[in-house]
Amino acid sequence: MTRMWQLGWFCGLLVIVPCALAWAAAPPTPKGDAPAPVLSPEEQAAQDLIKRYQVEKRVQEDQRRFQAAQHVAVAQAHLNNQAWEDARRHFEEALKLDEGNKDAQEGLRKTLSLLAVVKPKPGDLAGDYARQRAIALDVQKTELMNMFEAAKAQYAKEQYLDAIESLTRVAARGRYLSPNIEVGDIVTEAEVLIQKSLQGIEAKKARDEELRRKAAAEEAKKLVEMRERLVEERTQALYRQATTLFAERRYDEVQKVCEEILRKDPANGAAITMLDAARTAARQEAIDRALKERRTETERHWQETQAYCVPYTEVRPYMPPQLFEKVRTRKAPSFIGEAEMVEQDWERRIKEALNKKVTFDFVETPLQDVVNFLSSLVDVTIVLDTAAVKDAPNVTLRVNEMRLQSALNWILKLVGLKYTLKDEAIFISKAEAIQEKPVLRMYDVTDLTIEIKDFKGRQQALASDSGYSSTGSSFGGGGDSGQMAEDFFGADEEEEEEETLTGQALVDFIKKTIAPGTWAEDGGAAAGGF
Repeated sequence: MTRMWQLGWFCGLLVIVPCALAWAAAPPTPKGDAPAPVLSPEEQAAQDLIKRYQVEKRVQEDQRRFQAAQHVAVAQAHLNNQAWEDARRHFEEALKLDEGNKDAQEGLRKTLSLLAVVKPKPGDLAGDYARQRAIALDVQKTELMNMFEAAKAQYAKEQYLDAIESLTRVAARGRYLSPNIEVGDIVTEAEVLIQKSLQGIEAKKARDEELRRKAAAEEAKKLVEMRERLVEERTQALYRQATTLFAERRYDEVQKVCEEILRKDPANGAAITMLDAARTAARQEAIDRALKERRTETERHWQETQAYCVPYTEVRPYMPPQLFEKVRTRKAPSFIGEAEMVEQDWERRIKEALNKKVTFDFVETPLQDVVNFLSSLVDVTIVLDTAAVKDAPNVTLRVNEMRLQSALNWILKLVGLKYTLKDEAIFISKAEAIQEKPVLRMYDVTDLTIEIKDFKGRQQALASDSGYSSTGSSFGGGGDSGQMAEDFFGADEEEEEEETLTGQALVDFIKKTIAPGTWAEDGGAAAGGF
């Protein structure tokens, strides 16, 4: 009876403490109150600290009351077993923890009254110890049973890890208490439940794995269905596009779209049919276009043939004097083979500078100073070959408004030098030093060497009253009328044979006229040929 009473107290305290903690954590607020004002972070932290302190204080008070109730329960057990001193001590401990405990006050008063009546005997000490030992073992057995029931509840809820931990403690405690009290089959049942819990963990893992596998398979199935749906929508969109393009007679684009559909769905019959139709239509369109072009070309050629069959008088266009002068001075390529050399920008710039008018008066001036003056005057680079002109005489020359090219020719003629345009500059040196590399070119001189035949015509004369005739016959005159006309007009002078210009004669003329003495013989580097 005492153990049941202690167990009831213990369960009641277990219910009271969580309720007190919940009430302290969230105190009820009366309905209809105004909302709390907004607090600053410091005020909120202080208020939270106060609430936490209050909660902790309530928890401590609940713990003290719980411990006091436990002392009261133990004291009542001692009191029932006539262990008055132990009962008094536990009642006093209960009052230290909870001064307002009525049960402890009443039990202490009753115990003190009993101690005043009953005096302890020397033989009662062993009995008191045995009773205390029995009570302690009974409490431990009760706690063991409670732990076992809690572990079985965890096992029933499939909380296997917590159940294994609790059952392990139950089995260890049961083994510890088994020499002193009868624990029954608690240890065996605890070990059996531990094995079942391990099996339950494995089974739960297997179920979880199966659930994950099913979820993954379901997700994969959904993804496949979504992909197939997207592919189907894309295929339908492409097929609608191909239909529109086919209606617009854009057969090449239709073939590309159908081929894209077949790459995604090779068994698409609609796309195969439309692809064949597009190819057939494109081929037929190409045939029709070729036939139409052939008819057009045939008609055009026929019209051109008819036009060519119509005789036309050659029309000589009239050329204005300005255009004629421009055409006359236009330079055309006259050589065969190598492309005509194009004048560079720097050459054009130097030639423009050479056409500028200059004025200077040099009296016994060194050639180097003359070159420097002209270079700065027209802003053109003039390079002087110092090795070739180290013995050149001084220059004495005065010119007024003369082109630089003419003035430079006079200066170089006085010192026996030549100049040429080379590498974006005017290079002055001796004639043999500035001789450029010969370039092979072929010129068409057919118009100079072709022989033009001069066929003799019949003699013509004017007819007159005397009987002269243009044909040498007389209109009523005598047979010697032709002789008379010949005597009157004079006989044609004996035609002198005009000498024809041959190719070799032209070559000899060029060698004698242009840079004589520099032409190599027998086909050398500077030879000219026909």
